[in-house]
Amino acid sequence: MIGILIALQINNWNEKRKASIEEKAILESLSQNLKLSKEQSESLISEEIKLKNLIILVLGIDNAPSNNDLNEITDTIFADAVWNLNSDQPTFSAYNNLKNTNKLSLIRNKKINEKFTNLEFHQKRLEDILNDRLNVHQIRIDNILENDINFIPLLKSNIPTINIEKETPNNYKQVLEDKRIRNLIGMKLTFTQDVISYRENLDKEIKELIHLIGEEINSK
Repeated sequence: MIGILIALQINNWNEKRKASIEEKAILESLSQNLKLSKEQSESLISEEIKLKNLIILVLGIDNAPSNNDLNEITDTIFADAVWNLNSDQPTFSAYNNLKNTNKLSLIRNKKINEKFTNLEFHQKRLEDILNDRLNVHQIRIDNILENDINFIPLLKSNIPTINIEKETPNNYKQVLEDKRIRNLIGMKLTFTQDVISYRENLDKEIKELIHLIGEEINSK
């Protein structure tokens, strides 16, 4: 009888040890993937800030007087400000794989599980605002490129080999005096600022998760 109890205890200890080893491997995989996600997140935030500053420059509402001269607005700057849009998000492949294989239960730290729930929440909110911006852009803002300017010169930056000598140049000072156009670009600026805020919130969640998982790994 005593031998059976000892055998059961040894078996239980081995199972716990295996679970602990697997948990640590899972945490290390999550940590590595989250660090890549953090790099993606920082890059996406940087792109959004660049877009925001371009829109401000095009509208001539920068606080720096030297940036308010609409004569400085080139086809490339106008195209980047009005046309560009990035709806990408950081990827969380390790977490999604674990979720699909029901292995998240191996993580015993409740704070980590709660943080991943928060991460999903912020990711969903970011997805919603990105979709809202994209929908407004496709329905309203792309209309500027279709109806209010000569779009062909804007292609030169992407297709350097084309000849635009016979194309009518765009007078952006005149274009941007149109209230409708200014308001539409202003709408894009508002959406972009909202996107930056949501991206920064998600970035904060990623950073906190990396720290929390790192502490858990070091404690094992």
